[in-house]
Amino acid sequence: MKKAILFLLVSFCFYNCAEKKKSLHFETLSKAAFNSTPFEMPQDQVPASLKRSHDSCMGFTFDANAIFAKTKERYFIGTIVNRQSLKTVNTLNDLGITMSELISDFNIISKPCYEKRDLQLPLKLILGETFTLQFDKINQALNKEINDAISASGASQMETGSWIYFDIKDALKAVLDSTQNPKLLLYRNHLLDTSNMVLTSAESVADVSFIITTKQDLSEPLQTFLRSKPFASPIDPQVSLQLNHLTKNKFQLSLNGFFPVLGQFSKAELK
Repeated sequence: MKKAILFLLVSFCFYNCAEKKKSLHFETLSKAAFNSTPFEMPQDQVPASLKRSHDSCMGFTFDANAIFAKTKERYFIGTIVNRQSLKTVNTLNDLGITMSELISDFNIISKPCYEKRDLQLPLKLILGETFTLQFDKINQALNKEINDAISASGASQMETGSWIYFDIKDALKAVLDSTQNPKLLLYRNHLLDTSNMVLTSAESVADVSFIITTKQDLSEPLQTFLRSKPFASPIDPQVSLQLNHLTKNKFQLSLNGFFPVLGQFSKAELK
């Protein structure tokens, strides 16, 4: 009888006293918690029209802590980076799983939004200070004329396609809380490293175009080249860039594809 009672006590303690398995929890980081300088956009240079365009298209205001287009390296959803160096530590591509394999677990909001907005700001504030185009079929003088026009562009008209909002927190939690896959476990360890952070939510525009007006007429050779609707060397595999002639002092720059705009970084911990 004593042995039976002891067995019951041990069994009861085993099932009820054992520590419960912890699961991943994500907490959005404030800008003070990481090196946010490369993502800053001077507030006095952000026109009200840009905010109105976003809020009108999406139907809500996104509390973003990142401006992707201003960084040298573009970060995509699920990317783990070091908080200070901002160097990529791990990505979803490294796991051997695709976006489509997790898509059902994403929180996705997508709305077509073909609105034209006049933006009173330099294009490079959006595209990044190091943004340049290079066309192999023309000489350096014409390449320079194109890039000088983009750099000098102040008041521009922007048209957007679909705005897309992704949130990957639930998807990561569902996959990583139960995985035994070595690659996923390594990704999970990188997530839990307090020196790292992960991009858990992001907004992107499927397509965006800018109409650039120059003070002086474009050269005849450049106008002829623009009429061919040339594609520039891809800035990355997911985005193509095309130019189109409109008038003698106006041309269109179109980005077609998946174009990250804003995002939020989070820290991961076990709770």
